Amino acid sequence: MPVVGVLVLVVAVALVVVAGVWAVTALSSGAKHTAATKKASPSASSSSGGGASAGAGYPYGADVGLKSPLRTGDCVRAVWTGTPFASRPRLGVVSCAHGVPDGQVMAVDAAKDFGDARDHGGERCAGDVKGVVGALADAGVYALTPTEAGFGAARGGTACLVLGRHAPIGGAIGRFRSPGSNVWTTEMSVGDCWLYVDHTTYFTATLTDCADQHTDQVIGSVTAPKAMAFQDALRRANTLCGNRFESTWAPGSDRSVFGYLSDESNWKAGFDSVVCTVGKADRSRTTGAISSSGTTP
Repeated sequence: MPVVGVLVLVVAVALVVVAGVWAVTALSSGAKHTAATKKASPSASSSSGGGASAGAGYPYGADVGLKSPLRTGDCVRAVWTGTPFASRPRLGVVSCAHGVPDGQVMAVDAAKDFGDARDHGGERCAGDVKGVVGALADAGVYALTPTEAGFGAARGGTACLVLGRHAPIGGAIGRFRSPGSNVWTTEMSVGDCWLYVDHTTYFTATLTDCADQHTDQVIGSVTAPKAMAFQDALRRANTLCGNRFESTWAPGSDRSVFGYLSDESNWKAGFDSVVCTVGKADRSRTTGAISSSGTTP
């Protein structure tokens, strides 16, 4: 089916948060678009340990700043001390729902001793969270190993963190979400089904079980061309996703592929991914997950 058929329905949609909801901005085409702003500069929380010297009181060292070990499900804000993912971050635990987290602890790998954590904790973490990272549009894994002095305080655990590479993920991810919660583009994972809910002046994307009624199913993401400006990507989001996924996921006339962007500030920070979904061409609700062959089991 020609991609132009997709553009007639939805010319490109960017998910944006304003006071916790997505505002709708009408563009010249007359179609609905959303602007985007769920953002905040990452910083360490009050749980950080300041500049105190390293020791057993800091499971991961005073540079990380945490006085208590991270637990599976904790959401964090991160300030990198050097190159992201290649340096030690300063961390603070924040609310998953309201703290605009950079990411979340998806697992804690228990090592038999410090040497095991140092030498193998990172490798095991990478394996444990590979599926979560691969399902998100722009995320990476960071294994936070305890220091030798803090090994006991950390209970021998290496925290397996999934963090946004260029922008805060913004909320809980993976199994820590539940149907009925709102999801933003930075949190959307392959396989997610969600319901577009129009509130006239804004809309929300409510996570659902795929067996229940929904309008969109996340099927992947594409990276916009390097030279493409944000407004161009906004207008061409459906085309970018359609070129990649339409022949497989929407080969007939009843389905279409749609593209969703994050906000312009995230775009400028390097989040140039377009989240791609499949749904009914007329944007009506459907039930049942669609397989990669474009069929509903």
